[in-house]
Amino acid sequence: MKHQVQRLQQAYRELPWRKQARRVMWALAAMVAVAAVLALEVHFSAQALVLNYQLHERQQALLASQEQIVVLQTHLAQLMSVDHLLRAAEREGYRPVSVSQEHFVPVPPEALPSGVVAAPRARPLHPDQPSLPEAYTVSLVRWLEHYLLLEPMR
Repeated sequence: MKHQVQRLQQAYRELPWRKQARRVMWALAAMVAVAAVLALEVHFSAQALVLNYQLHERQQALLASQEQIVVLQTHLAQLMSVDHLLRAAEREGYRPVSVSQEHFVPVPPEALPSGVVAAPRARPLHPDQPSLPEAYTVSLVRWLEHYLLLEPMR
């Protein structure tokens, strides 16, 4: 029986080179896992750095565009200034008119061409009579009092 037990132990016992091979495989698997984690870290860091550079470039482009907009707005304001417009009018041959040179000619409405429509006359702000009937201008409470309680409207 002792011989059979010894044979079973030898059959199931691992050889030293198998133990070493298993240790080497575990060490290699651990190194591959660490290398994969480090590779992912380097990849994501590089990607973040590239995105940071792109963001910085776009911010610089935005600032340059905003600066150009400000310059163009300043140039437009200078072109639309009164002094510039007066100088441009003088270059075109216009000159200021004095009060003694002004002439106003009244034009009767019949003299207007048929295609031109005269401007409507202004209405008073507070007309004497409301444009809607009184039934439409009364509040709901007053309307209910009048029709449900049969009280005269005031």
